[in-house]
Amino acid sequence: MKHIFAFIFTLCCVATISAQGVVRTGLYAKDGAVVYSDPQSSVTVAVTVKSTIFTPGEFARYAQKMLGVRASLAEKRQSEIVSAEVLCGDREVEVTKQTNTTAVESVLPIYKSDNRAQSVEQQAAAAAEMIFAMRRSRKELISGDAGENVFGAGLTSALAKIDAMEQQCLDMFYGTTSTTVERKAFHLTPNASEKNYILARYRDGVGFLPIDELSGEPIMVCFTPQSVDTSAMPLATEKDKNKGQFIVPAVCKVELLLGTQTLDELSMPIYQYGQRVVLALPSSK
Repeated sequence: MKHIFAFIFTLCCVATISAQGVVRTGLYAKDGAVVYSDPQSSVTVAVTVKSTIFTPGEFARYAQKMLGVRASLAEKRQSEIVSAEVLCGDREVEVTKQTNTTAVESVLPIYKSDNRAQSVEQQAAAAAEMIFAMRRSRKELISGDAGENVFGAGLTSALAKIDAMEQQCLDMFYGTTSTTVERKAFHLTPNASEKNYILARYRDGVGFLPIDELSGEPIMVCFTPQSVDTSAMPLATEKDKNKGQFIVPAVCKVELLLGTQTLDELSMPIYQYGQRVVLALPSSK
């Protein structure tokens, strides 16, 4: 009967240990082989930042006079964190950086028809005239007043070319916008003596910054471990001859912060903040 109770007690202890993620540590024999165990927990952080830069057009100050609509004269920079997540374990995350610009650079501006020197205002006037000429041509093509033999794919191609030429001139007045979307991944394996880790920095209007650039707010991961309960475990005493060293992971609140703002959080067991215990092992006989 005692053997039955001992067997049941052992099963209960094993179930409790397994549920808590307890792992044996150090050097020990397993299935006839020598094994060394030192479990480590890690997290992966993925952050995506979208940055937008508006560059005023070269002829912006002439837009009101020549086109009748005011244009912005100031450069504008904006950025935002569009996604941020902290993941359990060492995950593979795709790192990307994509930039889209509305401007199409040209060696020779579309509005110049010869190589004569022109003042900036004269160039602006030529670009404005080109815009209105493109609009007249578009209207004539659509209404059928010009190019009666232009139809189908030919008409579509002609209209697309007109649109591109007009947009190139409009950009000279109303500026261009460049958008960059950058996704970064950070892999972190904490140690027992530190609970707060700065991964990078971020500043509005700029985006990601290096850790040593103190003008930006820190993007950081903070670990808050809960106390470890070992009361239900078969802790070894001096009388136990068969024993082993184990580690009980601490359940931690893992927060991803931008300054004091929480971007994401999760709860997971972390071995580095756990408690090492010596447990009694069932007899091998």
